[in-house]
Formats: sequence, C-alpha cells, structure tokens
Amino acid sequence: MRIRHQEFFYIANLLSISRVILVLPVGYFIKINTPSGNIWLIGLTLVAIATDFLDGYLSRRLNQVTDLGKILDPIADKIAMAAVMILLIYYRGFPYQVVLLLLYRDVMILLVGAFTLSKTESPVMANFLGKLNTTLVSFAIVLYMLNFTGEFFRIILYLSYVSIIVSGASYFTVGEQLLFPRPPGKYFFRLGIAALTLAVLYLIFLS
Repeated sequence: MRIRHQEFFYIANLLSISRVILVLPVGYFIKINTPSGNIWLIGLTLVAIATDFLDGYLSRRLNQVTDLGKILDPIADKIAMAAVMILLIYYRGFPYQVVLLLLYRDVMILLVGAFTLSKTESPVMANFLGKLNTTLVSFAIVLYMLNFTGEFFRIILYLSYVSIIVSGASYFTVGEQLLFPRPPGKYFFRLGIAALTLAVLYLIFLS
C-alpha cells in the first residue's frame, strides 16, 4: 500500500477528516442541550452525513480513489459515530445497546481489516451495506436529537440493529475470502465469528 502526502489534501479525504473534526462542536451542543443549540446540532449532524456521501462520490468523480481514502472513510465513520453516540448516552440517555453492538462490529472489522491489509496490502473498501448501516444509525441519532422517540424511532432503531449485523457479516465475508480462501480455514473462521457474535448479542440484550 502506497500513500503520498498530497493525498491527505484530496477533497474527498478532507471531507472524511472533517467528520471527525465536527465531533467537537456536535459534542458541545449535545452537552448544553438548548433549543438554539439543538438547531445547530441537527445542522452539523446533517452536514456530517452529507460528507459521508460526498467523499465517495467525489473520489470517483475526480479520479481520486486512493488506498488512504479507503482507510480514512470507514475509520472516520466509526470514530465520529461512536463518539457522538457515547456523548448522547452520557448526556441524553440514548439506547446504549446499539452503541455496544456497533462498537463490537467495528472492532472486529478493524481487526479483520488489519490482518487483510498485512496479507494483501490492499484495504477493504466500505460497501453498500456499510453505507446503509451508517445511514440508518445516523437517522436514528437525528430522530433522537429531535425528541422523536416513539414507534417510528423504535422501528429505525431495530433496523439499525439488523443492519449492523448484516453489514458486519458482509465485511467478514470479504475478509474470509482474502484470508481463508479454502477449507477448513474459512469454516473455522465462520464458526468463530458466529459463536463470538452470539455471545456478544446475549451479553448486550439478554444478560
């Protein structure tokens, strides 16, 4: 994997980095929890969501698809979303289960991605299911910020749970193909991931 310094200044990569920077003002407005602050909070959150769509589009449009961008995009998503949800849990009582499940998925993706990168020297790009998961969880966050916590919010929250598991499985499938292309390795990999995921689901939702 080759990374050139100038790639940090590609507009798509700057947009990815901006999502992490936006956590600071978003966190401030979450904490103060005032009517005017909540307007700013929603605006900044929508800007962050927009950058998540624009960075991938612009990288392809401007022919600036890089290994750095493939790494920055998902990492920026994970850092920004986890930080915002943890702040919402601490200051506003956001459902902690979705955060724990998302953190488990992201840690596993990072571990599998690190092993994949060391073996293939090519990072695994974010896929459609990963972007769909980010969209659903972001929508749940926005609804919660707006105090829409009724039935519609619960539906989006449940869909977020499903999308976290499905998108995680899609990433693990890619990692399996690269790390364990033949049996019995891939079967042990599947069994290990499935057993660990079931244990985590039990601890989060049933314990």
